[in-house]
Formats: sequence, C-alpha cells, structure tokens
Amino acid sequence: MDAEFSAAAVLTADERRELYARSDGPGLRRFAVQLALLVAAAAAVVALADAEAPLFWPIFAAYSVLLASMFAPMHEAGHGTAFASRRLNQLVLRIAAGLSLMPPTGFVAFHFEHHRKTHEVGDPEIPGGNLELAKWPNNPIAALIVLSGLPLLVAKLAALINLAVPRGPRWFARWLPFLSEAHKPATIREARAILAALLAVAALAWLWLPALAWLLAGCVGAHAVLGPYLAAEHTGMPTRGDVLARSRSIRSNAVVRWLFWNMPYHAEHHGWPAVPFHAVPALHRRVAPHLPRRYRGYLHVYLAALRGH
Repeated sequence: MDAEFSAAAVLTADERRELYARSDGPGLRRFAVQLALLVAAAAAVVALADAEAPLFWPIFAAYSVLLASMFAPMHEAGHGTAFASRRLNQLVLRIAAGLSLMPPTGFVAFHFEHHRKTHEVGDPEIPGGNLELAKWPNNPIAALIVLSGLPLLVAKLAALINLAVPRGPRWFARWLPFLSEAHKPATIREARAILAALLAVAALAWLWLPALAWLLAGCVGAHAVLGPYLAAEHTGMPTRGDVLARSRSIRSNAVVRWLFWNMPYHAEHHGWPAVPFHAVPALHRRVAPHLPRRYRGYLHVYLAALRGH
C-alpha cells in the first residue's frame, strides 16, 4: 500500500518525505494508553457487574467504545504504518485484531483488496459485490439494522466458525477470493485461536465467574459503535471516479480522532494509504481543497444522508 491512489492532488517530493516518515513513538504512546484504558474498563466492568453500582452502565459503555477503538491500531498496524518497526506493527496487529474478532492475516488481505477496489465492483466491503448495497438502505428498519453493527458482528462470527472447520477451494473462491493460498493456513490458525478464546471466556463465565459474560456482551456494544463509524466511510458515495470522491473526510472531534487514529480523515487515507496516522492531519491540510466530500462530524454525515446527499 505504498502507492498513491488519487490523481486529484499531487504531493511534492518534500511533502512525501515529511508525510511518509514513520516513527515508533506516536503509535507506542497511543496504543499503550488505549490498551491500558481498555484493560482497566474491562476489569471495572467485571468488578461492578454484580454490585448494582450506578456507574456500571457508563463504564460498560466506555469499555464498548474502547473495544471498538481497537479497530484503529489493527488497521494502522495492518498497513505497517503504526510504527517504524516491523515487529511492533506485527505485534500490535495481532493483539488488536484478536480483540476485534478478525484474523490478522485475513484482515490485511481483505483490507488491501478494499483499497485496490474502493467502493466499486470487487470491493469486499460491499456484500456480494452488489453495488445496490453500496447505497444507503431505503428502508428505515434496514438502515437501523445496518447501523446497529449486528450484521458486521454476525459476519465476523460466521467467518470465524467457517474458517475453524476444513473448507475446500470452492468455499474460499466464493467467500474469500482475495485470500491467497499462502495466506490461508495462517488465517485458519488465527481464526481458530480467536474462536477458542471466545469459547474459553464463555466457559469461564458459565462455570466460575458469571460477570465475565459482560466482556462478551461488550462485543455487541463495540459493534454498535463500529456500525455507524464504518458506514460513514463510503456508504452512499459514488462508485466511480477518483478515490477521493468515493470516500468521506470527516473532521469529527479530538476524542474520536484520537481513539480512531485520525481515520475519520478517510478520503485522505484512501488517497495516500502509506501516510502514518500521526501525519494524516497534515495531509488533510495539504489536500483539503481537493476533497469533494468533507463533513464536520458523524451527525453531519447522517443528516446529509437523510436529505439524500
């Protein structure tokens, strides 16, 4: 993903050197704080689950948000831009992908195919390759279901279960055509490990500490956050033209940008995917005049969608 995918704006050689520079420090600091907050929230959820404490639900909500935010370091490390160190990228990718219920090897293959075919035929993020599903749902109930994140969670669990049992080449060709033969064994092993971890937590909750079940319930809460977050990236955008026109740039607020590693600036990321997260705001300032779809925040995105924009 070192290519530049947009022809609408061109970076100079000096800008490339500045924006493409990778560093360990920013990613280490952010991931360490993020993971520590997640672990603390998880411990508090388990500790307060049976105490009828008034703080339980706010802490559970915070845990769900922090769990959802693991998508960001998984994504950045999958690109190899979270850190200068390849080993750190691989380590954080594995941790964050496991917490996101996604086999890291499979996620990288899936995501790179998404970059190559962003919001067009062949994009694995569009169910079944049906471009009608790249639009906002016309039915309000269908829209609410999509935004709930439940279809995404069900799809992840279905993929984990299917990968955990032996599958022939036809299954892979139909459901995971972007996954090369070389990547299949690792993806299968990773899926089995994630599924085993989920079953272990469920068994411990059943046999020992029922409060642990809230950690699994947090997966539902996390996907309720990811549903509207991910849908805002491309849904309803054109399926042709420059990649900047097929992706949204969302300024949002500082908390969201911090939690999601500046990826609300999503059009910028799709144009120049090798720019590390900490340089994306500078990239935004450089290319903002060339961005056809800029939004102040996620509420702005959904209000525009309701108006048909």
